[in-house]
Amino acid sequence: MKTNSLGLASFHADVPRTAEDRATTFRPVTGGDQMQSGERLLVEAYAAIWIVLFALILLGWRRQKRIDARVAGLEVALAKARAEVLPTKKAEAS
Repeated sequence: MKTNSLGLASFHADVPRTAEDRATTFRPVTGGDQMQSGERLLVEAYAAIWIVLFALILLGWRRQKRIDARVAGLEVALAKARAEVLPTKKAEAS
């Protein structure tokens, strides 16, 4: 095996030079123990999508609860402010 000026191995001897050098038949890969079932990958992908979707819905629900509580507090404060202003206006009108 040759090395280049950086000391890295050169693998150009294994690369086909022309179209005729390329294999035209199927050659199985040896040591192919890294294969996974396509069904398993599909189930994992759907599970990941559902988990992300559930997390987004949960976060949106929690945020909406905080907004609803804040709006309710503002409505109470507004009603209280209106109740304070109305008696003073009635007193001024009399």
